[in-house]
Parts: sequence; structure tokens; C-alpha cells
Amino acid sequence: MPSHRRRFLAVPVAALTALAVAQAVTPVSAVAVPATDVAATLAARTTSVPAADDISGSGPAVVWRQKTSADTLAHGWLAVSGGTPRDLGRLADDGEPVNVDTVSVQDAVVAVATSTNPNGALADHVRLRHLDSGDEDILPVAYDSSGAVGDERYRGQAGDGILVQQSYDDASAYRVRLVLRTPGGADRTLLSDDEQYEVLASDAHGALVLRRTAPGWDHEIVYVDFATGRTVTVAEPTTDELPQGLEFTPGHVGFIDGATLTEWRRSAPEDGPSTVTLPVSGARWISDDTLAWYQWSAADGSTELFAMARDGSTAAKDLGGTFTDLAVGDDGTMRVTLYRPDVDAAIQTLADGRVSTAAGDATTIPAGPARLDALALSDGALYTADDSSRRQGVLLRSGLSAGPAGASASTPSRVLAYSGGLVHQTLAAAGGRVLVEQGGASEPGHFQVYEDGGLVGTPLNFNDVSAVSVVDFDGERVLVSDRTTTADGTLLLYTFADGHTQRVPSGSALNGGAVYSSVRNGTTSTWSIRRTDLATGTATTVATVDCLPGGLQVRGSRILLTTCGAGSTTGLLLKAGSSAGTTVDTSVRTPILGTDVLYTFTKSSEGGAVTLNAQPLGGTATAAQPLFALPEKADSAAAERWAVDRDAPWAAWMDDAGVTHVTWAGVPTAASAAAPTGFSPNGDGSADTWAPTWTYNRPVSWTLTLKSGTTQVRSLTGIASGGKVAPVWNGTTQTGGAATEGAYTWTLTVRDTVTGRAAADVTGKVTLRRAAPAATVTAPTVASSAATTASVPVTWSAKTAGVKSYDIGWRVATRDSAGVWKLGPLQTWRAGTTTTSAVFGKAGSPVKPVSGLTYRFYVRAHDDAGQTGAWSKAATTGIPVDDRAAALHYTGSWKSAAASAAWSGTERTSAAKGAYVSFSADGTQLRIVATRKSNGGRFAVVVDGKTVATVNTYAAKSAYRQVVFTRTLGTTITTHKVQLRILSGSTPGRSTVALDAVMVTR
Repeated sequence: MPSHRRRFLAVPVAALTALAVAQAVTPVSAVAVPATDVAATLAARTTSVPAADDISGSGPAVVWRQKTSADTLAHGWLAVSGGTPRDLGRLADDGEPVNVDTVSVQDAVVAVATSTNPNGALADHVRLRHLDSGDEDILPVAYDSSGAVGDERYRGQAGDGILVQQSYDDASAYRVRLVLRTPGGADRTLLSDDEQYEVLASDAHGALVLRRTAPGWDHEIVYVDFATGRTVTVAEPTTDELPQGLEFTPGHVGFIDGATLTEWRRSAPEDGPSTVTLPVSGARWISDDTLAWYQWSAADGSTELFAMARDGSTAAKDLGGTFTDLAVGDDGTMRVTLYRPDVDAAIQTLADGRVSTAAGDATTIPAGPARLDALALSDGALYTADDSSRRQGVLLRSGLSAGPAGASASTPSRVLAYSGGLVHQTLAAAGGRVLVEQGGASEPGHFQVYEDGGLVGTPLNFNDVSAVSVVDFDGERVLVSDRTTTADGTLLLYTFADGHTQRVPSGSALNGGAVYSSVRNGTTSTWSIRRTDLATGTATTVATVDCLPGGLQVRGSRILLTTCGAGSTTGLLLKAGSSAGTTVDTSVRTPILGTDVLYTFTKSSEGGAVTLNAQPLGGTATAAQPLFALPEKADSAAAERWAVDRDAPWAAWMDDAGVTHVTWAGVPTAASAAAPTGFSPNGDGSADTWAPTWTYNRPVSWTLTLKSGTTQVRSLTGIASGGKVAPVWNGTTQTGGAATEGAYTWTLTVRDTVTGRAAADVTGKVTLRRAAPAATVTAPTVASSAATTASVPVTWSAKTAGVKSYDIGWRVATRDSAGVWKLGPLQTWRAGTTTTSAVFGKAGSPVKPVSGLTYRFYVRAHDDAGQTGAWSKAATTGIPVDDRAAALHYTGSWKSAAASAAWSGTERTSAAKGAYVSFSADGTQLRIVATRKSNGGRFAVVVDGKTVATVNTYAAKSAYRQVVFTRTLGTTITTHKVQLRILSGSTPGRSTVALDAVMVTR
């Protein structure tokens, strides 16, 4: 918070007549721009937080002083009961280091101290305005600044009179006296034989005065009673520093030390003081019902204004916002000037330590014209530094956009209130941060960086900022030219995060966390452009040129040499990695390199006006187009009233009326694009046309060209007034014939319909297909044929050309609650996959296959024309029931044996003739899985009581998980009784049957 003057005013108030004065507002017309531009304007700004101080209150009347614009003296303002403020006219300059009350109100009388000196001096007369009667009195003040006999200085109001310090000669030395001057009456001496007076507080009945006594310049604070002339010493400070706080209310005067108030009754000061213990230590202001003081806030590192009820009935509370002045009126009421975010500035009345909400207790301070002292642009945001609105400067931000309706700028919003002086020559922005230069010519100043309203890092300080200029700023570091630059040909590189400084060659530039400098290659006539990474220190050569480079500017991969050769007026624009470039005229002013735009300057041969031009670097047209003529500075010490954006294609300038103009300097860009890679004009109602879309931020005309190889096949044109480009190709040639299948190259050319600037061409490929894509899928009929566990290898492949991906689906038949087997719905296993195989039952499988169930697999294809084919025929895989399953019933002599190569790792063996296994088969097909061995025997298959086959399991070499028998049971799922009976061996030693699993297809 800013520091505040101690002011203590008081006494009863008469009935006042409410005043209401309408304020006239003169609209400011925007400056016209060429029809070929895409531009917007921000009206001249009136500040929402105008500075107001020296507030004084008397009942419902409040007065204050305020500057109405940047180049006028302060005016006095009056408001009654929160009504419309009334301008009381220009006040005197109070530049001398003494307390001069230039406007105040007491006992229904407004005192306005003014001077007829056009240069602004202390008051030479005071106008007294009686609010109840409307009468006016003018009391002269014989001020001549000499200090000699007769010299007078206005020191404050005393109701319908004034207090004047008057010089006289006591025959030994010049002395001063404090006199009370009233209309039509003789001056009355209150104090005399002193060196100087400062009226700390006054009203119609008395005053609290800081006197410097003669001849030793001692200090004394006294209360003077006007009616009796009696004085009482309140405090005797050793210097002109005031005590911690002073009391001046209608009933008492006194001073504060810690939490102790020593006070005198104004009605009987001779009775001596009494002491009062306050509910808080450190109070600096006292009214009849409120205590107020500063308190340091560790949260934001600032000093906040706190207040509470005088008797402690309400707790201490931060008033919030920012304040610039505080005073106790002659009615014993405390008032404070408060500024809160997004709320009008107002003079608020405090009651019992809180901001009063009673009607008429808040007076809005009228807005005045703001002074925008500097402009900066970064990444489509316009920043303006406004120093006229408050004691703390304000930084405003307005977002810029260029859409189909034209350019627009959002309402400026406050992003920063900065302290430490006004922003002067430099305001820069980059990476979401702003750099401000604070301080004046030939005085100490500094450069500091803010982000989101907070100070970032350590400010860069200089004894004299007039000798310093900013060369480049990237949000984290700044390159500045200072007094050393002219001596040794260097620039100062400063890092705000840690305050690190280093010297780099003159002409260097910042970009992408690196510093770029030019270095001569030995004694040759070539120069290297070197990039040094500031994080690692790694240096690399990005380009080599055969001329002496001037200053560098870098954006992305582009490098601008502001001059190329000693004494040259020509620059060179090139890209990193290449030494070939294009020449740039630098004879008028140094060009400015932005992202995808080069700003150049031309000068009129008639009037000498300089025009800013924009040359697109990202489009197909490279001709520079004029934007606006550069405005002149407001004065030689002011900042330039124009700026360009190096991160986005914007430029801005301010006219003499305070209107800010922003101009788009770019080419159309696509905010969204959707270009299908193919289509199939076969009349099936799906993807019969190719309909890409591009949505541009500007109205554009467009041409779409389609080629097969180098042969043009079709050209489409149109105008997109809303920025949406939506051509449609139906697969025909320019003559109306059918285009052949295959890949086509397309090129979209776009041009802004307002500015004529061409965007960069967009190219791509589209495939035309007329046949629908198809694919096949394969899988083992029995899962045991592929593995020993329930995992099914599935493969698929394309049957047509142009297939890019596949969907894999599956179904399974299960028994419902009624015992009926039903085939379930098609479910997705893989979608849009480019692989051609997978294992069902392994990682990524939707389910774990279940024994006894049959799974069906399907595939469909997607091709490069965007078509999706039909689902293929199913590949069916059954999961067999293991020999150990409860559904299998064994009779006779059977043995269970472990076999790692068998299904599920076991098999059931028997060599006993007549032994059998029985089970129910609910399905359409039956398969028996067994092991063939050299001792393999025979078994009979009995279905529904009838022997349907004899199976021999002999093999010279062992073979596991073999489907040794297959039989179709029917076309529908019905229940069948099956037995497998062991028969005698065909030869001795070939009598053992090894049953592995049974599968029934469902």
C-alpha cells in the first residue's frame, strides 16, 4: 500500500442542502482505417480507479481533490449524501513540503484554496462556500514565497474562517505567528514567536498544531482553543516526526503510544489528561467509533489497512482493496478512499470499524481520462500502461482476435497494479509476462517483470535509466544497451530469476532460451550466426553469411540481419541452416521480425510520414501491405505510441484523442480441418462423395485442385464468407466422366477476401475406391489342435486392395435358464487394428474361453477410401471338455496320467476290453481328441445306442491332441447319448486307448 498523510479533522455539522450536478461526457470518434484492413479500436479510456486524496468530511458532505486528466492541476470535488460529485474548480499546487489543505469542509462550509499564479503556487486566496445559504466569502492570503515580513501561508480551515501562518519581525529575527482570519473580522493571533507551524487538524472550534519553537527549532504539538485562546501541550516530539497516532474528535484531543491513549477533553483541556487503554496496539487513526492502522501481510508482502470498533465490540478486520487517503471529519466520523478490483473507486464511511452500508455513506469518485503511457503486444494480447488512474500504476490487457466478422478487442482488464513510480519509455511483453521500466530521466530506476499480477525475480536497477534501452525481451531475460555498450561493444544480458548478468556481443538477440550472436570466422570475410543455449551453454553455428551482420532478430527458424555490410541500408532475412536469404530494405527504420510476418517501413516523399507495412512470411504471397502511418510521440520523453506483436500478426497505434487502434497483419489460418483420406462413389449411400472442410478465421476465396500424378483431373472454386471452406467431389473428372480408382493429390489455395493476402497452400492425398473392402478370418476348429490350454490363435487377411485396418468380432452359444442353447450377440474384440493375428484367451482377450463352449470369429475391413466392408463368414472354434471333466462318466478300468503335451496336461487311459466312458452330447457335431501312440488300441463310438464307428489310435510315432473322430449329429442342437467302448487290440501290444478330450459343437 502507498504511504498516507496523517490528517485529523473534526467538529459538529449543520444541516446541508443536497447538491446534484450533471457531468457532460464528450464522445471521442475512432480514427478511420482503410477498407482493406482488418482492424478494431479501443475507445479512449476513462479510469475506473481515479486518484483522489485530501478527503474531508462534515456530516453528509464530503470533499476531496483529484486530477481530472494527465495535464491539468488538481480540482476540488464535493458530494453530499453520496450524490453526484460537483467539480469545485482548479486548486493550487501544493508542491512545497508543508501540509497545505487545499480543499476541506467543516460546519457546512467548503474551503477551496487556490492561487492566481499560472505556474501553480501556494494559495493566495481561499474561497469559503456556505452550503446552507449558498453565500461565498473570499479571504486573501498574502503569499509571496519570500518568508519575509508579511509573507503568509495558508495552513487550514477553521469553520467559516482560515488559519494563516504570518511572518513578522520581532526586532531580533524573523518570526511567524498563527492567526485566525474570518470574513469581515480582524485577524486574531493564536500562536506567535515561532519558526514554523503545521496544522495537523482543525475545525470551527480549535486546532492541533505542530509548532517549531524559536530559537532552537524544538518541536511541540499543542491544542489551541479558539474561544478562550487557551493552549495545552499534547506532545513534545524530538523531531518533526509525529507520534504513532493523534486523536482529534469533537470531544477530545490526544496522542497514542502503543495501546495507550493520552487524551484531553476539549471543553476543559486545563483539567489535564487521562489515559485510556485501547483494544489494539498500533492504532494510527481514531474517530468517535473506529480505530484504524496499517498491518503487514506476509501473504502478499504488502501493508494492509485494518480497522475495528473503538470499544473492541467488533474484531480487527482487513478493509480489503487499496486505499490512498484517510481522514476523521469534524463530525467525528472516519472516511477512507478505497479502490477494490472491478468496483468503482469510492470514499467510504467507516462505522464501528467496518465499511458502512448506509445510504449516502459511500461517494463514487468520478472517472477521468486515463493516460496510456506505453503500448506492448504479445501473442495476440495488447498491454497498455496507465499511470494516471491512481498512485499505483495500472497495467491493462485486452485480448485480440480476427474472425469472419473482422477484428475485435476485448474490454481492457486490469492485470497488474504496480508500485515504485510511473512506467516510462519501455513496456514489453513476451511469454505471458510484461517488462516495465520505472523511474525517470537522470534518476534511479529499474526494469522489473510481472506475471499474473505478481513480481517475478529480481528487478534490474540502474542509477540513470535515461542511458538504458531495451534491445530484446523473452519473458525470462532482457538484453539492454547501457553506458558500457558504447565503450566495449557489448550488451548486458540479465536473467530476472536469479539476477545473473553477463556481457554478450553487440547486436545479439534472444529466442527460444538461447542468445544469438554474430562471430567473425578468423580473418576471412565470412561471419557465423551462433546460437548459445542459455541452459547448457552449448554453442552451435546456425548460419554463415559473407557480410558484416548488424543487429540480429530471431523468431523460430528465421533470422533477420538488420544490416548486411558496413554502412549498409540493406538487411538479410534467412533461415537457420541456410546461408541463402532475401534482402530487406532498412533505409527508413529497422525492420521488425515477427512470427510469420516481417514488419517494414516506408517513407512518404511528400510529407515525410512513415508507414508500417506487414509482409506475410507464412503465405504464398510475400508482398508487403501498408498498415498505418506511425503516430508521433506525445513529447520527446514519452514512449512510442505504436507497437507490433512479434508472436502473433498484430500491430497497434494510438491517436491524439487517446483512441487505440489495432490492426491484423496476418493471413487466414485454419482453426479446424477435416479431410477424409478416401471415398467410394459407388452409389451405395456411404461415402459416395469426398467432402473435406476447413474453417478459416477470415472470409476467404478458395480453389481446390485434384491431380493424378502430374495430370489435373478436377478443379473446384468458391467463396466462404463465413470462413468455412466445404468443397464436394463426386469422383468425376472436369468433363463429367468417372475418375479411375487410385490415389489423387489435392491442393487448396486460399486468399483473404478483404485484404487479398494469401494463406499457405494446403496439400494432401485422397484415395478413390469403388469396390467395398472384404477380408477373411481363420481359426482352428478345435482349440486343442493349436495349444494345450484354452487359447485360440485367430488370423485374418484382406481380400481386396486398399485395406488399412480391421475390426474383429466374436459370438458364443450358451444355455439359457430354460436349458436352451442360444447364440449370443456379436461383440467386438479388436477395432481398427492393423495387425493380422491375435490369440483369443491371452492378454487383451475380452473373456477367458470356457470348456464346452463354441466361439465364432468374424472380420470386417476398412479401406483407404474410408469404406467399411461387411462382416465375413465365421471361423468356428470349440473349446473341448478335458478328460477329467465331471460330465464324463468312466466305467471299468481307467487310469489318469499326466502328459504335458496333452490338453490341460492329462489324459485318461484304458486297455481293458469292455471299459467305457459315457456322456451327453448337446450339439451339431461331435469330435473326439485322443493321443495316437505305438501301443494305441481301438474303441467303438456308440451314439444313441448304435455303434457308428470304430477308431484305431495306433501310430508309429506319438502324436498328442489328435482329433481321431468327427461326426455330424444333426443340423439343430439336440441331446444325444454317447459311449466310447474299449475294444480288443488289433495286435498284441496295441490295446491301450488314451482319451484326451471331447468336443461338441454348439
